[in-house]
This record gives sequence, C-alpha cells and structure tokens, in this order.
Amino acid sequence: MPCEGICKGKVNIVLVGVGGQGLITIGRVLGEACIRKGIDIRVAETHGMAQRGGAVEVFVRIGYGVKAPLVPLGQADYVLALEVLEALRGVRYLKKCGWLITSNTLLPPPATKNVPTVTGIFNALKSLPINIIQVPAEAIAKEVGDFRSMNMPLLGGLIAFIEELLPVATVAGVIEEVLGFANKKAFIMGYEEVRKMLSTNNFIGNEVCIKR
Repeated sequence: MPCEGICKGKVNIVLVGVGGQGLITIGRVLGEACIRKGIDIRVAETHGMAQRGGAVEVFVRIGYGVKAPLVPLGQADYVLALEVLEALRGVRYLKKCGWLITSNTLLPPPATKNVPTVTGIFNALKSLPINIIQVPAEAIAKEVGDFRSMNMPLLGGLIAFIEELLPVATVAGVIEEVLGFANKKAFIMGYEEVRKMLSTNNFIGNEVCIKR
C-alpha cells in the first residue's frame, strides 16, 4: 500500500471542487475523526462564490505536531478532486509523484465556452509526474440511492491511503453519526473500491513515479 505522507507520520491533503459538492463536510468529518483518535489536525477553507458553484479549496494537515493550516504549492501528498476541471486546477498543489484521487464529474462554469472534455482533461493530467486514481463516485451514489453522498466515496478512497494514520472504522463511525447510514455505505464502498484498485494496480501511474 502506498505510504506517501504516512511514513513520516504527517499528511498534507488538498480538497478541491465547487460549491455544493460537500468539500467542507469532508473537512469536518476528518476533523472529528482526528479528534476522536487524538491526532492533531488543521483545516482551512478558501472559496469564492461557493453557493453559486464557485471553486472551493479545503486544506487539511493531519499528524502529530502540525501547526500551519495551509498546504503550499507542490507540497500536498494527496489532492482529492470532486470535479475534473478543479482537479486540473488543484493539481498544482501536489508534490512530485503524489496522488490525485478524483471523480470523473464535469461541472463547467455557467456561460463558459470551449470547456475541455473529461478525456482531454485526463490526457493532460497523465502527462504530469503524478499518480491518478479515479473513484466511481456517481455509480456508488446511485447504488446507495442518494446522489448527495457523492463526496463520500472519494473520502473513502483517501482513507484507503492513510488508514494507518486514521483508521477507516473511526471515520465510518463519524459519518454514520453525523450524516447517516447511506453516506457511511457510500464511504465504505469507495474505500473498498480504491483498495481493490491499488491491489490490482488499476490506476494511472506516471512512468517517472513507477521508476522511483
């Protein structure tokens, strides 16, 4: 299992998407889970017109002794993207050979022309020295019967990487208490899907990173 950010006992995460996708909820769930485990966490939000679908960034730093809340450019172990245009923008935070955990949801800004396709965006991302794993968030949300839970499979995918630092059971417990069973189910399904992808090498690994 990859251990970027785990081996040193700290992890830097940037969550990106648009207003209404539940990025801030993910940050709050991670915060509560860390409190329950006695792990230091710092969470900071930056967003524009979030209520109208504007870009949202949430910075999360987890680990014993973390103090500064923001993650500098090129220093994130993980970028979690709930929307692929924001993935393209947010990837600048990733360190070399870091992990982009993303959906394939495309939400173009209103009245925007010449929006790239999902395929075009992924082709651009593949050229970068990063690793990419795509979580079937829409399919999972459809299966659990609640499209509002689309953020939870991506959170589950993240926890598949950092569960040595933040156990999946702790996060699942917080989700069920705060958001209900459907969200917990979507979270667990995303977690299990990403674990399976990692075990079968079903992800996009840049050649530079594979040779490391």
